[in-house]
Amino acid sequence: MATTLEIMEKHLADLSNTKLLVKEYAVAITINNIDYAVMMLSPNDLEDFAFGFLFSERVIVNSYDIHDIDIRINAAELTAIVNVQIANRCLSKLQAAGRQTQGNSGCGICGVISLAQAMPKLTPLIRSKAPDSASVLALKQQLSAWQTQGQSSGAMHAAFLLQNNKIIACREDIGRHNALDKLIGCKLQMNTQPTGELAFLVTSRCSVELVHKAIIANVGTLISLASASQLAVNRARQANLNLIHIPKHDQPIYY
Repeated sequence: MATTLEIMEKHLADLSNTKLLVKEYAVAITINNIDYAVMMLSPNDLEDFAFGFLFSERVIVNSYDIHDIDIRINAAELTAIVNVQIANRCLSKLQAAGRQTQGNSGCGICGVISLAQAMPKLTPLIRSKAPDSASVLALKQQLSAWQTQGQSSGAMHAAFLLQNNKIIACREDIGRHNALDKLIGCKLQMNTQPTGELAFLVTSRCSVELVHKAIIANVGTLISLASASQLAVNRARQANLNLIHIPKHDQPIYY
């Protein structure tokens, strides 16, 4: 029969082999002190999220449209409030649109009140050169070095910004669209905007809202590690977005 000490040692060993639980917060986004959205997301890089989320929502069009961000985190209650002060012209446009959002970690278009909002008219991209298969496959070897949070929890999506087939930034979140919004916010705030052939890479399934975000961000290629939906492929083709899927074992699929 095992002694109490042996049982305790086994319990501690089991804990040491267990990945850390991923953090998930209810994050309220307020704009000029007016409630706008409640999203479930990881509490890291919240400033990047605010920039990217509001850019993807087309509330802002430039980084300077945001005048100030006040972030208040309540770790005890797993909540956060992100109050964003935006330019008056952006606020007037937002109030005319009349949208408020209550989302979760897995949905990117909760809270829309019409099909026009769910399927917005997007300006087609200027067609860009898609990366070749060898370059795309080589990216898989680089991902783990950037996914620091995913390695500790095993439950985080990641989005990567590529410049000329090299990773230059990564953001992670429990929600796939949140991770991409954080990355878009990171890109928007870069002192020098990246040039050349730009691409996004996501570790998740490629759903239509990720396609919309890439098009709005004016990034010509979206690469995913999981398959795309039929709607995502159709929308990508309509807007000249290069959509690429990297299967687990086979060659990349170009849509």
